[in-house]
Amino acid sequence: MRKFGLIGGTSWHSTVEYYATINRLINDKHGDNTNPPLRIVSLNQKQIHDFQRADDWNAIAATFVSAALELQQIGVEGISLCANTPHKVFNQLHDSVSVPILHIADAIGSSLGRDGLGTVGLIGTRFTMAQDFIKGRLRERHQVTTVVPTPSEQSEIQDLIYGKLSIGVFDDDTKDFFLRIVDSLSAAGAQAVILGCTEIPLLLKNIPCPVPCIDSLECHCEAIVQYILG
Repeated sequence: MRKFGLIGGTSWHSTVEYYATINRLINDKHGDNTNPPLRIVSLNQKQIHDFQRADDWNAIAATFVSAALELQQIGVEGISLCANTPHKVFNQLHDSVSVPILHIADAIGSSLGRDGLGTVGLIGTRFTMAQDFIKGRLRERHQVTTVVPTPSEQSEIQDLIYGKLSIGVFDDDTKDFFLRIVDSLSAAGAQAVILGCTEIPLLLKNIPCPVPCIDSLECHCEAIVQYILG
């Protein structure tokens, strides 16, 4: 198996889920308790959020580049970012290291292609919904069209992700709000909805939705496992 590096901590809740899911999938593939050679660099989410509020994406890029170089120096053969929003600095990372970095949008796009889904909703941080680092890659590399919530809904989603989900608060009011967002995206023509913040699948786990909900974390972990196994 290939030694693989994870850059986590954004948030630690979803990083734990990445670690557990990758190990579970590897166990399933082997039919026993075989575990993959994972290495994790865990970042300070508070610092990353402060940089985001200051719109200092150069500092965010430098933080992730430092983490990626640390992993490269210990001999990993691939890297993934354990969240959607940090993919905004993917190009800087890609240009700074020699090992492959597995983009979460490619994992999502491959899953959508297998299911024949061409128009999907996207819920995530305001950066993920409003900007093109996920939507554009889905469109250009996977021929997937995305629809997103209204600007006011995006602001409320952002507040809930930062104020509740990222610190592990998953209450019923928040669940109801996100289910209403899924409903509205379905009404706007989405055949499925990408849960494009890695805490949202934790919030909506085992809750019926009006259209299929695509777990970006699960898609990413499946791609990581395929890469680890070669």
